[in-house]
Amino acid sequence: MPAPDKAYKNTDFLNSSAARTVRILCEYEEPRARFAAEGVKNTIVMFGSARIRPREEAQENLDAAEAAKAAGGDTAALEAAVVEARKRLGLSRYYEATRELARRLTEWSMAREGGWPYHVCSGGGPGIMEAANRGASEAPNGVSVGLGISLPFEAGVNEYVPPELAFEFHYFF
Repeated sequence: MPAPDKAYKNTDFLNSSAARTVRILCEYEEPRARFAAEGVKNTIVMFGSARIRPREEAQENLDAAEAAKAAGGDTAALEAAVVEARKRLGLSRYYEATRELARRLTEWSMAREGGWPYHVCSGGGPGIMEAANRGASEAPNGVSVGLGISLPFEAGVNEYVPPELAFEFHYFF
């Protein structure tokens, strides 16, 4: 008779409701181990909307909406699209400001004498979170942390987070 699976290798158990506390503990301990390996001791956490886009993307969307309106069609729907695109272009200033702040904070942190650097940390998603990670990545040797959560309508951690500091969690705590 073969030996039974060890509990920590039993995927049926690990995915069961009985092992929820084990999974929660993994979502705490695995990042802690990676933070230690990567020298992350201090973070500056930046929160914000996932829907705000970079200025250049927002401008392209406005240009496309205005072109569609000029071409004709359902005037009310096209006008609403232009109004929405103008709103999003106005909000893009927050993306750009976050990007600049994250870059400056990362540069300041890297230039500090002694002590551990501060790492910009976000939810790892799009919008303001992406702006924070992007800005940090634009500083010389700048890296940041992305603490994402699995959501059915989100694409995962943004491209500006290095793989070693990109996390995706099941639990939202």
